[in-house]
Amino acid sequence: MIKPIYRLALLSLFAGFAANAAAAENKCPLANKIINDSNNLIMLSGTAKGNIRLVVAGMVGKDLDEQARSSISFDPCSRLVEEGYDYHKTEGRMTLRMSNHTVKAGEGWETAYDIAIIVDKDGAQRVVNHKQGKSRFFVGKKGVITSSTDAFTINDRPGFTTTTYDYDNKSRLITSTARGTDGFSNDEYTYAYDKNGYFSSMTSMHGKTSYKYDPNGREAGSFSISRTLVSQITKVEECQRNDDVGNCILSYGRETEIFPQSIIRRHRSTATQYQYWDTADKS
Repeated sequence: MIKPIYRLALLSLFAGFAANAAAAENKCPLANKIINDSNNLIMLSGTAKGNIRLVVAGMVGKDLDEQARSSISFDPCSRLVEEGYDYHKTEGRMTLRMSNHTVKAGEGWETAYDIAIIVDKDGAQRVVNHKQGKSRFFVGKKGVITSSTDAFTINDRPGFTTTTYDYDNKSRLITSTARGTDGFSNDEYTYAYDKNGYFSSMTSMHGKTSYKYDPNGREAGSFSISRTLVSQITKVEECQRNDDVGNCILSYGRETEIFPQSIIRRHRSTATQYQYWDTADKS
């Protein structure tokens, strides 16, 4: 359920990688899975099962010009190595473009991102809102991300956001609090887990996302509701197919956005491929 839509590109599998991965895996800390899941919730907004080497995926909108692609790689101990993401949506006369690139940097990570809203008026395109910046994620002694900073510009005006993270005694992420000069980024998130230890929900001041699993612990889908300044958005994601590990590799999404005077419905499909360190391909 790693949420970003991963780029449709394949990495070559090197001969003998499985044996090398097994040797490296024995050196990984026993608590590595929980720590990595917490860090991935922060940087990728989700988690996934198995010792993943690479995830690639693409999303296509059914009702409008909307596409996303992304690619993410992990080391043999399941730590994030690199992630790239590109997204664009054109609806009416407005286009939204987003991209980000995350890399390992010392003991932590760095993300460079760019977000632009473009309006087409009388045949001419004009950027009406543009945010770009760099986020840095700092790791504490236990291996979890303890804080992050985001230095950015919005329409060439500089700004800054600082986020702190709290964990339970199992090193599971339970809250994150962001404060800074961008009012849209200021928020507090609460994370919850079900009786089986699976990540079950994420709640903020602006909405909530809940995740569901089948009796075998495989991803089944998600439901979210959120509020903007002018609308309310509900999203339903249904998994159509899982791989042998239990990660969703084909899903269908429905979105409804309610405005005071109108309703917009959108539909999307997402295809994902997982490659694992202990097998060439389980998807």
